[in-house]
Amino acid sequence: MDFSIHNNSLSVGNRVIDFEHQVLNGLINDIGQLMLVNHDVALLAAIRMLHDSLHRYFEVEERIAQAVGFDFAKHRSAHQTLFDNYRVITDKIISSSGKYSKIERKEFCDSLSDLLIQHIREDSRPLKIVLDTHLYDLKMVTS
Repeated sequence: MDFSIHNNSLSVGNRVIDFEHQVLNGLINDIGQLMLVNHDVALLAAIRMLHDSLHRYFEVEERIAQAVGFDFAKHRSAHQTLFDNYRVITDKIISSSGKYSKIERKEFCDSLSDLLIQHIREDSRPLKIVLDTHLYDLKMVTS
């Protein structure tokens, strides 16, 4: 899936949140490449970065949602579910320690990517509706 800012189906209507999604997608791609070359040290670092970036994204999105008066309780639960699902997949990647086939590598990466896409398209839909009513970008909220 193309995560460029020009793909409106993966935009929530805020450049900062959309950028965070692009960062996560880039890390998923990096993980796939590192699995391909069996670089375990760099792979562990990329997985750690993915987890850290997820937490940063969650914080950024929550601040922006609060700024527009969006009730974030349900969405916070969706974030926890996304993180838990990512943790299960990345734990499997780590435990496989380079002993995965090309098909398994693709399945791991596709699963991570599919979870992110589902989160953007489904879980974030209520937030997108609220953000679409604002004619400004909330960059200043993330500082």
